[in-house]
Amino acid sequence: MGKEFPNNDWPAAILRWLAAAKHSPIARLALFAPLLLAGIASAETVPSPLPLSWCLERAVSNNPTLAVDQASRDAALQRITPAGALEDPRLRYEASNVPTGDLDFSSTPLSGHQFGLSQRVPFPGFLSNREAAAKSAADAATFSLEDRKLAIASRVEGVWAELGFAQRALRITERNIALLRQLTRIAEAKYRVGTGLQQDVLRAQVELTALLDQELSRRAAIERASARLSVLLDLPADAVFPDTEPLADDSSYPELPILAASLETKNARLLALDAEVEQAKRLLRVAELESYPDFDLGLGYRIRERVAGDPVNGDDYVGASVTVRLPLNRSKWNARIAERRALLRRQEAIYRGARASLVGALRIAHAELTRSDSEVALLQTGLVPQARQSLDSSRSAYEVGRIEFLSLLDSQVRLLNAELRLVRAEADRRQAYAALEAAAGETLR
Repeated sequence: MGKEFPNNDWPAAILRWLAAAKHSPIARLALFAPLLLAGIASAETVPSPLPLSWCLERAVSNNPTLAVDQASRDAALQRITPAGALEDPRLRYEASNVPTGDLDFSSTPLSGHQFGLSQRVPFPGFLSNREAAAKSAADAATFSLEDRKLAIASRVEGVWAELGFAQRALRITERNIALLRQLTRIAEAKYRVGTGLQQDVLRAQVELTALLDQELSRRAAIERASARLSVLLDLPADAVFPDTEPLADDSSYPELPILAASLETKNARLLALDAEVEQAKRLLRVAELESYPDFDLGLGYRIRERVAGDPVNGDDYVGASVTVRLPLNRSKWNARIAERRALLRRQEAIYRGARASLVGALRIAHAELTRSDSEVALLQTGLVPQARQSLDSSRSAYEVGRIEFLSLLDSQVRLLNAELRLVRAEADRRQAYAALEAAAGETLR
């Protein structure tokens, strides 16, 4: 059996064990294993290759901006019930007509304990319109949340595509660096045996240095895109992402007139603004009804003592009252109504401006998507294969001395630029499609 410690000695025993642990590998492992396992369990698992679908799902569930909008929506929903409810009734107690000489309730028939209950009742239609205004505000918050989700998804896809482009551009640059180093060695070998020119060697070295500089830029672009994606996905700032899934996407999309025609019924941003217009109309009606009289209805009950000479022998008294608020200062209420009319005009103008802006964004995104489609097709079927064949032909011709080194180098540069343009066009198509969906306010794929 192990050594036992008295109850009051166990802290000192633990300290002695910890001090001895630094000399024992097994003890150190036992000490820190729970921490290591907890760290492994809490680490984020990023799938490889990095799929866009995973990024979108994580953004919807973890993005802090969406959490803010969700809380705002929930708060707006809770305002509906109070907006349509009456004010709380008021209970009143009054020690009525008590003589100051003896403070005795039984010395006069007028004395008694007075209890009252009153309820304020607004002009008919006031509460229902105020409740409808709160309902419209909640609808606006709900649509704004959906619009935010689409906007976040668009940004995630745009950054994901930018990360994918930077990663592939780096791979293309690294591959071309390796090829250019081979060409440089060939040029140097030819120069050493007298069959090549020094300017060929120098030109190759210049191009190689330029590619090495591009490599640094590509790595920096990967870091920038990774940082932006980490923020959108609520991941640690130093998160390292694997290569993305292929950027190529051939999803079809509706024609521009169809998208523009459905804006008012499908775009969450416009639906939110339309709900805000309705809220402004309801609040205008609330201001108009508030300028009419409202009422305070009251009930009273007085408990009395039996007093000599009381004609009703101490019976209790009951009473009722109606109080009417008289809105005589019409300039005050007219100013409030005019304010609400101005706010309604403001909200209607905001709606018209947003619709015009979204139509413009639709046109831009649709045009960019059409251009990217054509460019991807042209590069995939024409320029890139042709540049690759041209480089293979130039390389074979150079090795047998049929063309100059500069011609070979130009072929290499053309292939590099063509491959980069293809990847850039694929990323641009992704970003344009995401922008089109954000402007349309609906998912088109």
